[in-house]
Amino acid sequence: MVYTKNLILVCTGRDTVYAAKHGIPVLHLCLGITPTGALQRLQLPTVQARCLLGLCDPPRSLADCNADRLAADLVFEAKRTDAPGVFADFEHDTPRGRMLLAAFDKALHEAEIPFYVPLACGRSLTHAILTTPTALSGGSLTDYISSLQGIYGAARIAAFLQPVSQDFTLPSPTPNGVSLSAAARAALLAQTDAQPFFSRELCAKYFTYMNADGQAHFVLYDDDSTLAAKLAQLAGCGVQNVFALFPDAAGLLKPQT
Repeated sequence: MVYTKNLILVCTGRDTVYAAKHGIPVLHLCLGITPTGALQRLQLPTVQARCLLGLCDPPRSLADCNADRLAADLVFEAKRTDAPGVFADFEHDTPRGRMLLAAFDKALHEAEIPFYVPLACGRSLTHAILTTPTALSGGSLTDYISSLQGIYGAARIAAFLQPVSQDFTLPSPTPNGVSLSAAARAALLAQTDAQPFFSRELCAKYFTYMNADGQAHFVLYDDDSTLAAKLAQLAGCGVQNVFALFPDAAGLLKPQT
């Protein structure tokens, strides 16, 4: 049985309808910021009450805005919808983004509304819960999470379940390999007749092969079984919230009747 008590499904549009059927908390990416600096409702959660609210990255053309006013509007929207939390899905670490996040962090903390921010953008924040991706190509997942908990405190670390599927040449000059689709990976596995193994440290599967030029390759990937193992490992580390895009987590779910 897959452990999903710490899972939060990240949805847009109609995915929210399907996700709500599983009785698992939903984060709905339904808010944005206009180029003039106003809070914008992109979509309204229509299915599940008490969805977490997702705020999309501000536009690069964002003009000077009143960060405190925008933060107050965000608090108002969270209270109006009875949201149990707000997730700032900021993908770019910019000075203006940091200014906005600092204002949101202060206002949401004072309103006692949990605020989630990607680790890459939120290291300087005081109160926000920092989300870190689980896609690692080296080291140990549990050691990595433990190190972050030691820096920020266990209560301030959440995770984002991010499936990996990458092909690395050996030795690899970078921590990032060439992305592989599931179909391309399956074809490569069949073509090379390689044997997959499970890495307990990375909580992922892998196989190795030699290409036609004699170059060694290492393929690291997730499937439903490794994603389930990651959820269990993260729970064992005390991570209370694990976010996952609904399409990525769909294989872990069973319809509720």
